[in-house]
Amino acid sequence: SLETPESLEICSFLIGRHQLVCPCATGRPDIKSIESYLLDKKVMNPLTLTRLTKIPVADWADPRDISYHLWKHQKKGDILEYSSEEDAEAIKDLNSKLIEFAAMIKGDKCLNTWGFGMDDVIMLPWLRRLTCIKGVVFPVAVKEYMSTVGAQVEDYTKHAV
Repeated sequence: SLETPESLEICSFLIGRHQLVCPCATGRPDIKSIESYLLDKKVMNPLTLTRLTKIPVADWADPRDISYHLWKHQKKGDILEYSSEEDAEAIKDLNSKLIEFAAMIKGDKCLNTWGFGMDDVIMLPWLRRLTCIKGVVFPVAVKEYMSTVGAQVEDYTKHAV
């Protein structure tokens, strides 16, 4: 699954409660391809697991939370971070993928021409997570797309490591 059941349960609740319309995920092959790349534990985890703990937000204010986070991922066998050389290469590859992703944005600050939908609900949090990585270059179209969520979702770029 690309998202946790809890996330989709929250979306479902809000859509039902407020009688919102949110089109289903389209299954577009181009979007699925970028999602698969971003969700590859050998890509996202080594680029973000340790970096996220260095972002000055309440989630990481208590060192015990950081220890638990890292322990949990070590226990699962996740790669916590790359060597410097691997990291630089992974960031270079990620920047190339972000250029490809820019061409996937077909609507006005949304992935599909008809407007905001589940494709966006799934993709935007993953893109936001990438803002903790120093050296990631978001093409203009991707920055504009990410601005869809507004100021209520913090961008980590100013704290990127």
